[in-house]
Amino acid sequence: MKFRKFTKRQFLEQIGRGMLGNLFGKFDADLTARGLKLPATDAPDDVYFASLSRITLAPDALPDNLIEALFKIEEMANDEGHDRLLAAAQVAKVDLKLGDETSFGDVAVQVYLANPDLLAEKHNEQRLIRLAKFEYHGSEAGADQSGSFASPSETTAAMLTADLDAWFAKNNRGEQTAHVEVYPIDGEFWFLIRHGDAFARTTKLMQRKSEVLHFRPAKDDVVVYSPKRDEIRIHASTKGERELYRTTFGLRLFGDDNYFCNRKTLTLEPLRLLGIDALDVSGIAGLAKIVLRELEIAYDNKHHESVIRRADDLFAAAADAPFERVAIPAGGRLVRASFDFYFTGCKTPRKVQVKPSNTLKLGRHCDARIVHEFLAEQSFRMGNGGELNRSNRGGITHVEPLALS
Repeated sequence: MKFRKFTKRQFLEQIGRGMLGNLFGKFDADLTARGLKLPATDAPDDVYFASLSRITLAPDALPDNLIEALFKIEEMANDEGHDRLLAAAQVAKVDLKLGDETSFGDVAVQVYLANPDLLAEKHNEQRLIRLAKFEYHGSEAGADQSGSFASPSETTAAMLTADLDAWFAKNNRGEQTAHVEVYPIDGEFWFLIRHGDAFARTTKLMQRKSEVLHFRPAKDDVVVYSPKRDEIRIHASTKGERELYRTTFGLRLFGDDNYFCNRKTLTLEPLRLLGIDALDVSGIAGLAKIVLRELEIAYDNKHHESVIRRADDLFAAAADAPFERVAIPAGGRLVRASFDFYFTGCKTPRKVQVKPSNTLKLGRHCDARIVHEFLAEQSFRMGNGGELNRSNRGGITHVEPLALS
């Protein structure tokens, strides 16, 4: 499971440093065996968390059980997860240390350290998966750049940062806040972008006294460039930011702000043309099985009719009907599908949503490589001419042109 990385520095910053030390200390032997050393406890916040973030992205990845713990803790560190954990801890007689500065993340870490099985149980009950939305943009030619592309030079990185700074300043995100870090991971280049968000005011309450805090929050975005596919995928919350990254990365990496111009990269037509065989995962390392859970079909008539089908397994439901019917209708436009991906060694599936023409939603960023491999193998990835990529399994070469939050 070496592909798994924990990329959410902003979440790590929400956990008290003492609590983080206890969590990582639980895996001290494994970390030492991998040559990984935690940052000094007296380091300034910026240095401490930057160092910790680099460790989580190191080529010699963190122990799998630590990565899994971080994901579960992060996925429970919210209003619903917090209350669920407090109630469960009370029943299980887990003594939590709560104080005025105890965060959601602190509570989740305490439960994990005291009773890992309890955290896993509550996590499975909640099944809260906040899907990360990626938009895909390919080049016009789509040629493999693996042999020629290199990590940006310091000069290129500086120009990229300056371009981002200019846009953020113009769009009310603050002056000189952009910071870009580049990580080569699994043949791709991950650009982790931290920048300022709109200025915020919030009320701090302590010992019955309130105080208004004035600050500019930090925000983290992700841009990933795949030299093999000559495309980028972008995780950012606003349309303006996504367009900024599409044009700026095209300009600074390839000298053309419209380099990543091809947006027709994903299709759901294999579901219609191959049926359940479109979900075949044999030969794809890391995947055990895939289940189609939900499908939205639009008919583009004068009434703008659409239908959403849901089931534990849509193909199985169609096969078990009194009169066997097709799971995917012959008519209509397939506009969105949700799947359960069962990864090897993981009992609980993770959600993946595909929305043509260029939006993919993942439960976890680190699932991307295996999900991409499946989508390409089974022709859910389209060629630059709008045709389906030829698959060794389906042999699909064409599909009618197709007319994630």
